[in-house]
Amino acid sequence: MTLWTKIELLEALADEILEYQIPDNLEIDEVLIDSRKITKNGLFIAIRGENNDGHKFLTQTFENGSILAIVEETQQKNFIKVKDSFLALYKLAEFSRNRSKAKIIAITGSVGKTSTKELLKLALENYGKTFATIGNLNNHFGVPLSLCNFSKDCDFGIFEMGMNHLNEITPLSKLAKPHLAIITNVAPVHIEFFKNEEEIALAKSEIFAGLTSDGIVLINKDNQHFNFLEAQAQKLNIKNIFSFGENSKSDYCLKEFIIDGISHSKILVKTKNDEIKYQISTSNKANIFNSVIIVGALSLLLKEPKINLENLNNFKEKSGRGEILEVNFNNKKVTIIDDSYNASLPSISSGIDYAISLKKSLNKKRVVILLGDMLELGEKSVALHEEVSKKLATNNIANDIDFVILVGEEMSKISNKLNSISYQTFKNSELASNEIENIVEDNDVLYVKGSRGMKLEKIINKLK
Repeated sequence: MTLWTKIELLEALADEILEYQIPDNLEIDEVLIDSRKITKNGLFIAIRGENNDGHKFLTQTFENGSILAIVEETQQKNFIKVKDSFLALYKLAEFSRNRSKAKIIAITGSVGKTSTKELLKLALENYGKTFATIGNLNNHFGVPLSLCNFSKDCDFGIFEMGMNHLNEITPLSKLAKPHLAIITNVAPVHIEFFKNEEEIALAKSEIFAGLTSDGIVLINKDNQHFNFLEAQAQKLNIKNIFSFGENSKSDYCLKEFIIDGISHSKILVKTKNDEIKYQISTSNKANIFNSVIIVGALSLLLKEPKINLENLNNFKEKSGRGEILEVNFNNKKVTIIDDSYNASLPSISSGIDYAISLKKSLNKKRVVILLGDMLELGEKSVALHEEVSKKLATNNIANDIDFVILVGEEMSKISNKLNSISYQTFKNSELASNEIENIVEDNDVLYVKGSRGMKLEKIINKLK
């Protein structure tokens, strides 16, 4: 289905247009702000950013398949000249949202946003045409761009919202106007830009700002900031507040789960009136937990006595986000848990637990934990990395870990607190990748976790 016609573009940008030259039969299939992207019938918005000016790449985007550009400078043909191209992006997003009759879901949280989004998309596809944020386009550019690519015939729209400062999510929520707002959790991620963890919770609660009048909030009962988040919703006179978690008082409670394969688990969720049993194609506790959010979201959005969760059997962990790889090299077979995309204290903690449980369930020889620095922690970096060392050195954990690889300056500092655990430190991922083949052994489970900037995928690629 065509995303934008000439008439719709002119209507959406009516207050911004200074001049235009558009073919009458124009049909736009994609909106983009990256000129390098190969597209078909694309509309390129030339944004002036801090580092780049989109106007310098107009030739490239037309060569790559764009047929129209929104610009601030007059062009020879196929253009819409506006006062401010960044504002034009928001005007198109606003128009797209207002013309839609879909149910809109907004998701934020310190960890688990993307996996929850993917799980929810899978589940909702049983009920209608579903759009979800592609990749991690979740900031002040990504959310409006996602809305611009949101087809008006969709039944559901899922929009991921991220932030690293206060007052970033509020305008995104007001733009998306969600029917359901989900906060997966609050943890010390990007904390260098905040006074404390409660200020992060405050920033996450901004997702309530654009909620529709009959909107629903779904938040994590297990999280220490639950009461604060609930109070923030109540301040906005939001009545429909629901919870999920392992806490027995949760509206959607993870009662029990059985991991019976490398990519298969059976789950029981208890609600106030019912018990819901389903299966999911993962053995990762983090995503088993995230699936409880999906049970809550479908129950609240669809208001049906029985919800269909069959598609969760088709879930596949994304590269860098818990994907399990079986690799063979030098007569060694190693199971890798690739969790290298990003890192925080709670995600590292749950990941270590996962690696240990996988070793036991698969009857593997050893578990090797490879950790890279957690970034964007500011003055709290030392303390939070020390918390990682405490996790590793805990008696029941230490007994189950066979070897630890620490990559980066901050992780290397905690090595002297690992007590009896064997370890090796590396300054960077390049050096670690040169030695990894000599460290891992046949029948090992290797868990890899670190912040994006540590580039731990280099180590995984060496083994692959």
